[in-house]
Amino acid sequence: MFSTDAMRDLWTDAAVYAAMLRFEAALAHAQAQCGLIPPATAQHIARVCADPAPFDWSALSSDARKAGTAAIPFIKALKQQIAHGAPEYAPFAHYGSTSQDVCETALILQSQLALRRVYGQLRELGDALRHLVVTHRRTEMLARTLMQPAAPISFGWKAAGWLDALDRCAGALRDAGEAGRVIQFGGSNGARAALGAPGGDVAAAVAHALGLRTTPIAWHGARDRLARLGNELALCCAMLGKLGRDISLMMQSEVAEAFEPTSAGRGGSSAMPHKRNPMACMHMLDAALRAPPLALSLVSDMGAEHERGLGSWPNALPLLADLFMLLDNALSMAVETIQGLRVSPEAMRANLARQCGVVHSESVGLLLGRELGAAAGQRIVDALCRQALEQGVELRELLLRHPEVEGRIPRIEIEQACSVARCLDAADAQCEPVLAAWAQRRAELHAACLLDDQAS
Repeated sequence: MFSTDAMRDLWTDAAVYAAMLRFEAALAHAQAQCGLIPPATAQHIARVCADPAPFDWSALSSDARKAGTAAIPFIKALKQQIAHGAPEYAPFAHYGSTSQDVCETALILQSQLALRRVYGQLRELGDALRHLVVTHRRTEMLARTLMQPAAPISFGWKAAGWLDALDRCAGALRDAGEAGRVIQFGGSNGARAALGAPGGDVAAAVAHALGLRTTPIAWHGARDRLARLGNELALCCAMLGKLGRDISLMMQSEVAEAFEPTSAGRGGSSAMPHKRNPMACMHMLDAALRAPPLALSLVSDMGAEHERGLGSWPNALPLLADLFMLLDNALSMAVETIQGLRVSPEAMRANLARQCGVVHSESVGLLLGRELGAAAGQRIVDALCRQALEQGVELRELLLRHPEVEGRIPRIEIEQACSVARCLDAADAQCEPVLAAWAQRRAELHAACLLDDQAS
């Protein structure tokens, strides 16, 4: 319910074990290139790694629970497969490596695949938001602060705020993803001493084969890269939670300014057939609520003991997998919602008109304060706002015939202070740089997907 098949498939046992096989094949080839194992041995190991059919992933996962890590039963099974017909090659599998190397390189490989999918979804959502900005730059509506009516904005400006947040979150996630596109390869204690001088060359060759980078030093005990990636995934979820909350509030029947797209079986109620529940928004809010504790668990692991923590590092895979699945689901819901969002400019105008112009009280107060003094201006605005709402009369009309205002402040200045167009002009000026920034970010995300395609 809370993920898509495409993202779930990246984190199945079979998918993760397949990534571990990729690591072992790359490791064997790299060690052959560096003269550490015979080329024929590497070729045989790689052939075994290329065929996952003989492996019983379900049994390995059960054994992993007893072993404390998936690597131990995995390497045992791999060596057994290698030994079929060529027992002399089996000792060279996983040569000079350790459990954390194969498990976390597999985690990184799957994370990069997951990021590629997320980048595509972020592009789709950003493009849909951009369309809202461009389409509704002059669609007037109420701003709402502390859940109460405030001065007018355009719906395009509101959408630009969503797009601006998405732009920042996408950029930070891209940076964290790139920082985490590294191999884990340090051997038993991180120093790679068992491989001797060629150890660095082996690491570089493995990283190149897998489309990853090396690091200056092994990071078995340094968990900041994974924590940073987890935090950015959680922030993306939280950003979508804001989007879902805003739209769900706009969907309230007494507001009725925007609605999720409808489809059969979506958003209904088992008890009240008249309801149109904001189900996509619910998924976005669910991700925003569930993601932060997962990210916090990754941050907590930064206190891992010495060169390898006790029992904490295997947690990174399920934590990141859950974060990716939450974000993927929320993004798919957000894309569908924004692409099909039904906007009601009529309801937006009606909700604004219902305020009788009192939402211009700030600009009116500044005008009166400048001409009549701050105290007098505030007194008049307070009184006229109450009168406007009680009598259903526009604030502008009450101002024009107020004895302390009439004849002292030109009508055109009062009209400008109460002008929705003035508010829209101010809002519109902020939309253009957001659109320009998104165009640049979109190109970066597109390039990242192309690089990932080449690497894989």
